[in-house]
Amino acid sequence: MRRINTMDWTALAVPRCELAESPRYAHGGWTWLDIKQRKLYRLKQKSLLNSPLQRVEVIALPDEIACVLPTSQPDLWMAYGRQGAWRMQANQLTRAMDAPFDSTKHRFNDGKADSAGRAWVSSLVDARQPATAALYRMQHGQAKAMVDGLIVGNGLAFSPCNHWLYLTDTRQRAVWRYAFDLAKGELGQRELLHTYTEGTERPDGAVVSADGSYWVAVIEGYRLDRFNAAGTLVEQVELPLARPTMPCLGGPHGDEMMVCSAQPDLDFPNRPGFEQASLIAARVSAQALPENQVV
Repeated sequence: MRRINTMDWTALAVPRCELAESPRYAHGGWTWLDIKQRKLYRLKQKSLLNSPLQRVEVIALPDEIACVLPTSQPDLWMAYGRQGAWRMQANQLTRAMDAPFDSTKHRFNDGKADSAGRAWVSSLVDARQPATAALYRMQHGQAKAMVDGLIVGNGLAFSPCNHWLYLTDTRQRAVWRYAFDLAKGELGQRELLHTYTEGTERPDGAVVSADGSYWVAVIEGYRLDRFNAAGTLVEQVELPLARPTMPCLGGPHGDEMMVCSAQPDLDFPNRPGFEQASLIAARVSAQALPENQVV
């Protein structure tokens, strides 16, 4: 039976975003994007909840960046957008790789690094048809399509045991996991974990906690869904955000969760007290895993 859970959420006093995405906790601070406004936000403090927020750094981006991934160097990140992959060092972006798709019809969307330092990033189709998006593995400056037939690739995450890669397709409203061979960087059999059929709710971005749970944002569903390590949907976490896009775990003790969102609208307004919120945070019982770094 699915357990319904509520948490004590706080609206974060940060600039309002049109489409907040790709939250990360790395190198002792928090980072997130506004894809549509082409901005990266950086908060150089460990806790979102223990003290007032410091000044948020804002970086203008040259591309429709949808995903950022850390490296071992605090001032060097990889960024993925419509034009391809970028190296972001000292807040300056230089192109690292051209897009492996037709960028007039596609862009990179969501990704994570695996424990070996390979970047895995999915793409989306602007027109939401046909299913010509893919999941790419980036290694040695080359992109290889590992899963095709996607429309809006999303929800990338790896299990702590490195036996599973999780993937959603927001448009196809499905959550899958693939058998994963870390040593070879290869995928095996796909397993369908869940298909969303109620209203317009659909799976978006996700994070995995230390116990192997997979937490996925349900856009237009006002919640996160938690799948346990066996792949069973066991918990639904209510949110004051109508259109959550992705959760992230971090903080000084690994027990803080940030959730990003798209803007609400008349059909899907945020809950009272959170009308203008783009990011929220709460202390949770889950424990964060260290963010994998791109090599």
